[in-house]
Amino acid sequence: MTQEQLHDLLRQLESARDQIDPVDRERHQRLDDLVESLEQQRLYPDDFDRYSALADQAREMVLEIESEYPTLGRILESLSGVLRNFSA
Repeated sequence: MTQEQLHDLLRQLESARDQIDPVDRERHQRLDDLVESLEQQRLYPDDFDRYSALADQAREMVLEIESEYPTLGRILESLSGVLRNFSA
């Protein structure tokens, strides 16, 4: 997996998070936090090495939202896989 694939999944995640009910502020905040952490990881890969932790965080969100938001769940699952490959 490449940084380009990670960047593409990050853009998909940012677009798909609009699927979440606006009333669900906690989920929005968690996705925003994940996106921000991913951006920091992408911008400063040598200084901010948390691929494994971010992969776990994405996977936890998949389990929580995949039935309600399947598209977002698939993006997060792909993202988790890409991050796991970076951390290996």
